[in-house]
Amino acid sequence: MKFNKTLIALFALFYILAAVKVNSQTLLNENSIKFENPTTATLVGQDGLIMRTEDGGLNWLVQSSGITNVLNSNDYASFYDNDGELVKLQIAVGENGIILKSVDNGVNWTVKTSGTTENLNDVKIFSPNMIFACGNNGTFLSSADFGETWTAVNLNNTRNLYGIATTGSTTMEAGNTIVVAGDSGTVFGSTDLVEWTQISVPVTEKLTSADFNGANVIIAGENGTLLKSIDKGLTWIVSASGITTHIFDVKFVTATVVIASSENGTMVRSEDAGDNWVTITTPATVDLFAVNFGSASFGISTGAENTEIYTTDGGITWTSSMEPPMTSLRNNEQVKISQNYPNPFNPSTVISYDITSAANVSVKVYDMTGREVRTLVNSFQNAGTYAVNFNASNLASGIYFYVLRVNTGSNEITKTMKMILTK
Repeated sequence: MKFNKTLIALFALFYILAAVKVNSQTLLNENSIKFENPTTATLVGQDGLIMRTEDGGLNWLVQSSGITNVLNSNDYASFYDNDGELVKLQIAVGENGIILKSVDNGVNWTVKTSGTTENLNDVKIFSPNMIFACGNNGTFLSSADFGETWTAVNLNNTRNLYGIATTGSTTMEAGNTIVVAGDSGTVFGSTDLVEWTQISVPVTEKLTSADFNGANVIIAGENGTLLKSIDKGLTWIVSASGITTHIFDVKFVTATVVIASSENGTMVRSEDAGDNWVTITTPATVDLFAVNFGSASFGISTGAENTEIYTTDGGITWTSSMEPPMTSLRNNEQVKISQNYPNPFNPSTVISYDITSAANVSVKVYDMTGREVRTLVNSFQNAGTYAVNFNASNLASGIYFYVLRVNTGSNEITKTMKMILTK
């Protein structure tokens, strides 16, 4: 009997590791993700999908957008208004010119008039009074009032525009403050956010994403295209990505580390600001449309069929998206286990649990392979509330699982939770 219970517990752990999603509903594409802080992020996607996590992807809350349009991009910024109140501004854009705005962590989203029915493909909040969106048929929009109203900007262009990148600084210096990328090697830049110039680049591929870090700019596109500028987009060179698939998104993680997501679960990564790239293998097999980071180590990539994958080492390794914590055996009302705090953590965290009757209790920690890395508790305990400290100073960054087993003699209960170590 003990052997069978152990097998059940192991199967529960392996189920989480396998990250099998059982869902009778249609799987939706997740097209864009933005972080607000190291553990809070919002993603948008197909059929008006909006999801939010406040615990690094351990749990996702589906928010009501009130629409069924495809959402292609979202952005976030926080600022203080004229009354000194903190405003958390979120903007999402997508199909048929849809623009959504939220100022309450996505609890409520309101539709704003864009003045266009063209698909909008990207949005960037440069500042509360300078918000930009780009889309098909040369569409470029700006808002000067926190996303309430939008005005068309004429770029004298009819090609589809897909990606916007800004320096994030309102200081006007030599070089472009913003670049916009699109079809057939189309790139526009502006030094003052008023006058726009078409920039010559050495490719004719469709360009779908761009990102700034200081004077460095990277643009990504189809056929494995990566372009690099070291002078804020004044001049460009081709950077060999080593792949030929469509690169959907590119992000600076640090001043030197850059990650780009592509088709069929492929990623490329650079540690020298985009001069050289290595191909990264991920557990995903679908197209990865977006990638973003909450810190230098923790990031999430999203893609087709409700796919999320996670990294805790700056994009070197990736793990599959996880189901919410689960209970493996019956009578779970006899045992309560809390999410460790803090989470993500470095290097220590506290695991708390409650038992309603005296029992033999064990708390063990496992890595992603199912290997036991630490025994925190292995003793007889009376009914009560307990807390145990887990110090992971000698462990590598990554996703770990803590397993609580409670054996009352007549029944064994096992619960498994996930935690993230970031260093």
